[in-house]
Amino acid sequence: LILWLDCDREGEAISDEVRTVCIKGNPRLQSQNRIYRAKFSTVLPGEIQRALRSLGRINEHFVQAVKARSEHDLRVGAAFTRFQTLRLQKKFDGFQDSGVIS
Repeated sequence: LILWLDCDREGEAISDEVRTVCIKGNPRLQSQNRIYRAKFSTVLPGEIQRALRSLGRINEHFVQAVKARSEHDLRVGAAFTRFQTLRLQKKFDGFQDSGVIS
């Protein structure tokens, strides 16, 4: 199996997700170590051929970096939303009594 996704950290994380799904469907892929990652920046014939000649593996460090950033974004977003809600409640009369607003 050759994974042809974007050649960036997000592409690496998506490759990890695709790998997980594929292994669930065919466990032999993992046991036979038959999952590769193509790295390319254009879809020109020469670039595709180069990518096929230099197949690698999913970069686990990039995958973990994306997961950490995603977790950080969620936590900061939740904290900011709470902060903003508390500030707005003080600014507008009746805001606290109106229930949940989304």
